[in-house]
Amino acid sequence: MIYGKIWCVVKPTVGIPLFLAGVAVTSFAVHLALINNTTWIKDYHQGGQKAVAAQQAQAVKK
Repeated sequence: MIYGKIWCVVKPTVGIPLFLAGVAVTSFAVHLALINNTTWIKDYHQGGQKAVAAQQAQAVKK
């Protein structure tokens, strides 16, 4: 382990939860940024609604 001596300064009972909390917060922030700053992710979460709507529109025209 490269940084094995860190546990001489920080107790594992404090350091590990802080590290995991930092990873969780960072992951949440990245996902929130993706949802707020892209247009395609909202369409992706809607599934295939555009395709279904297009098929229904073609069926009505026939």
